[in-house]
Amino acid sequence: MVRVFTCLFLVVSALTVEAAPRRRYTYTTTPSTSSMPRVEGYTSSSMPTYTGNTGSAQGVAEMMASRGVMQHFGGNTGYEGVGTGSTPEQALGNCCYSNSGMAVVDQGVACGRNGRWYACKRYR
Repeated sequence: MVRVFTCLFLVVSALTVEAAPRRRYTYTTTPSTSSMPRVEGYTSSSMPTYTGNTGSAQGVAEMMASRGVMQHFGGNTGYEGVGTGSTPEQALGNCCYSNSGMAVVDQGVACGRNGRWYACKRYR
């Protein structure tokens, strides 16, 4: 009986959680030059300093590249796809919803310290 009430409580609790509006955050990250990859067109002293802002797809791509992870950060009210690849084109092609037929309204790519490219596409 206790298990039934515990399960019921968990289900009711999960259904009543309210989603709060997402906030936009700004992050600043300077990649360390000692761990920079050899990326064509960049030297260790010319790798960019990323300031991520969730208000744009480029900002999200820069935040993913600076952290070396592929994830969503919020700040977008529509559909958003993220992807990674060994080239900018591959990263954009690997984004979620790339073959959905939805119109791309914003996109961005950035290279991470690990040499991988990170991409974000926003759709309508």
